[in-house]
Amino acid sequence: MIRSIARKEFSEILRDGRFKWTAGIMVLLLITAMLAGYQKYSGYTNVQQMAQRDSNSQWLQQGDKNPHSAAHYGNYAFKPAGPLAFFDTGISNYAGTAIFLEAHKQNFSIGRPATDQSAIGRFGDLSGAMILQLLMPLLIIFLGFTAFSGERESGTLRQVMSMGVTNHQLLWGKALGVGTAVVMVVVPCILIGGIALSMADLHIVGEGIGTRIAALSFSYLIYGGIFLFLTLAVSAWASTARTALMVLIGLWAFSGFLAPKAASEISKAIHPSPAFGSWVSDMRNHQIRGLDGEPPFVTVEKYKAELFKKYNINSIAELPVYWPATRMQKLEELDHPIFDLHFGTIKDDYTAQRRIQDRIGVVAPTLPLRSISMGLSGTDLIQHIKFLEDGEAYRRNMVAQMNGYLSKAAASMNATFSSSNYMRADEKVFGIVPPFEFDPPSLSATLREHRSNFAMLVLWFAAALTLALLATNRMTVESS
Repeated sequence: MIRSIARKEFSEILRDGRFKWTAGIMVLLLITAMLAGYQKYSGYTNVQQMAQRDSNSQWLQQGDKNPHSAAHYGNYAFKPAGPLAFFDTGISNYAGTAIFLEAHKQNFSIGRPATDQSAIGRFGDLSGAMILQLLMPLLIIFLGFTAFSGERESGTLRQVMSMGVTNHQLLWGKALGVGTAVVMVVVPCILIGGIALSMADLHIVGEGIGTRIAALSFSYLIYGGIFLFLTLAVSAWASTARTALMVLIGLWAFSGFLAPKAASEISKAIHPSPAFGSWVSDMRNHQIRGLDGEPPFVTVEKYKAELFKKYNINSIAELPVYWPATRMQKLEELDHPIFDLHFGTIKDDYTAQRRIQDRIGVVAPTLPLRSISMGLSGTDLIQHIKFLEDGEAYRRNMVAQMNGYLSKAAASMNATFSSSNYMRADEKVFGIVPPFEFDPPSLSATLREHRSNFAMLVLWFAAALTLALLATNRMTVESS
């Protein structure tokens, strides 16, 4: 009986003009988004790899110079695109795509495409994720809002029920019919994107592409199921199809537009980010007064005294290392915990905001799905923070290598402070600093981080299914 009901529902949907128009628009937008995302993804990947090669080459071929000056000349770290960034761009356009790495400074990422976009452009890129998160629920609503309310108004619901069809059979049959129509629209478009990715000759940074796609498919399937059973529940509850449509459109608008914006504002109110000017001023003052209230020059003098005692000497000239380079490295290291503290505060604030937004997902299923989608696509905050951490670790190693070489080389030549300024290092010396490589978060770490979001989606699905069962159990065959 369920199969017969599903077949009837599916055939009626196929004949319905609403399905032809909405499905056509959906397919056109989804394919366009996937192809445009793929083109942008491949272009960005090629540019990123070329820019990183050029930056590495410039570092090696910067010309003979003092090694510490080379550390000031610096290098760039460019962020690779996430493994499924063509599907979900996430925060990539807003977080930055490169970091300038130089001595004595930890810099923020630069290269944010959103800053060059108009207000409409910043609303969001047309992506496969956006289409599925916003338009797939709308397609389900348009196909299913008359499932019960429309038949009640036309009088066919009484006839169907008089044939001995139970409420649960009717629910599952209609769910299967509507779900099949939606899958018929969405799955071919997803397959096109998957085929394009598999045929692409791209350097994909991230493990487990197949697992990521499977987890994404599961998440979007659950998300579609949530709106499917919510639609059927409202249709069974509403007295008229018009009422059902109005309620469902309101739920869709709240979940897709109002809730994400409200969650963002609430999270920023609970964990406000510091103003940039005051943050920079506080960090600079902290550097001047020292981590524990002891100015850096005092700490350096104590360190020098410790070296004198260690080597049983009385003057800088007797040190087995070149003191100016050793001093610069010590000052660099004194800044490390201060950078960790102040940059860590910003990271903690944004992480806390993200987790609050995920918790608010209890009122809108789009929120946990959005986090899962960005996480599995490699375009979320976690991925960006890992890029910043890898870039800073690389910067510190670069500076330490240059200062260390200068210290040992100058000491071996008995160089004075002035003569060391003219000490030259060449490409061979610069080559001791390896090229920058980004090590993205593991897939297992990503899945662990989003366990609560997966659980939230499953709970939403269970709640929607329960609501649909209750609504059909109490459903009447007469319009009120």
